[in-house]
Amino acid sequence: MRRITTIVVSVALAAPTAGPALADSGAPGTTFPEQPGSHAQTGCAALVSTSGALSAPRSETAFAITNGLFGDACFGD
Repeated sequence: MRRITTIVVSVALAAPTAGPALADSGAPGTTFPEQPGSHAQTGCAALVSTSGALSAPRSETAFAITNGLFGDACFGD
């Protein structure tokens, strides 16, 4: 009986943590505006509206990625 109670309590305590994994992810392309696909203006708006996206200290790799996205999305390079 003790073992069953332990299992039931463990499952009951772990169940709420599964909520985010089971959440509705939304339609494809609508939940991650920084990955705009064919909508470059959305990617530009996401970068410009996030104040630290282009000015925060970051590695050379991250610098190349964010500045490349900024150039492509906002200036069409």
